[in-house]
Amino acid sequence: MATLSSLESRAIIRYYAAKFDDKGPGLLGRTLEERALVDQWLEVEAHNFNEPVYAAVMQLVVLPRMGLKSDAAVVKDCEGKLEKVLDVYEKRLSESKYLAGESFTLADLSHLPGLRYLINEAGMAHLVAEREKVKAWWEDISGRPAWKKLMVLTGL
Repeated sequence: MATLSSLESRAIIRYYAAKFDDKGPGLLGRTLEERALVDQWLEVEAHNFNEPVYAAVMQLVVLPRMGLKSDAAVVKDCEGKLEKVLDVYEKRLSESKYLAGESFTLADLSHLPGLRYLINEAGMAHLVAEREKVKAWWEDISGRPAWKKLMVLTGL
């Protein structure tokens, strides 16, 4: 289940992407079709990707830091769900450079935090590394100057 803060953050990123659409790279998409694809992939991220990422990170990162034991069954379930969704991403990324087409959009941007946690914190980098197109996509989107700058600013 998506948290209130994740729903709010999606509304906020959509607002700013729309507000500055004429000044930036067109994160909402440039055509009606691209905009529909961005919305579609944002929904996929919210409901099929974010939820198992959140649960896995909670089990593998947050609970151990609190001195609590993680639930292996929950982790296994999350991993299975993520394998399925990343297989869908692999297929999609074999058809286009980014999720919503040939341009970087909010659909890609929204995945950066979750993927970073899976790869760098939760020890689940194999989910990305095992998928050639997903791995190339991750390297592309996480190699963007703005993301790198954010990682430096936040000390991550």
